[in-house]
Amino acid sequence: MRVFVEHNEYFKLPANFETDIIMVGAGAGIAPFRAFVVERVEREATGHNWLLFGNPHFTTGFLYQAEWQQHLKKGSLTKLDVAFSRDQAEKTYLQDHLLENSSDVFG
Repeated sequence: MRVFVEHNEYFKLPANFETDIIMVGAGAGIAPFRAFVVERVEREATGHNWLLFGNPHFTTGFLYQAEWQQHLKKGSLTKLDVAFSRDQAEKTYLQDHLLENSSDVFG
């Protein structure tokens, strides 16, 4: 298997531990946010951690569900919004949650 690692200087946590973060994981793009939350716990960051996660189906796509629920319970994840677009008649997407919470996003 060939592996290619590309450095991205912009995909990182803020230096100020009091800064709130909003993490948007669309599809399978949720794994890096696990590391972000764990790092903020270890560094005792006081900023809020909000995760928005979307996938077509809850049963096959809610990756690390138990772990996220534990973070919510412990308070290391302040808010969790999920969207499973194909599990109901009316599709729900992450951008719907962002719009509903626009005052928190742009506040």
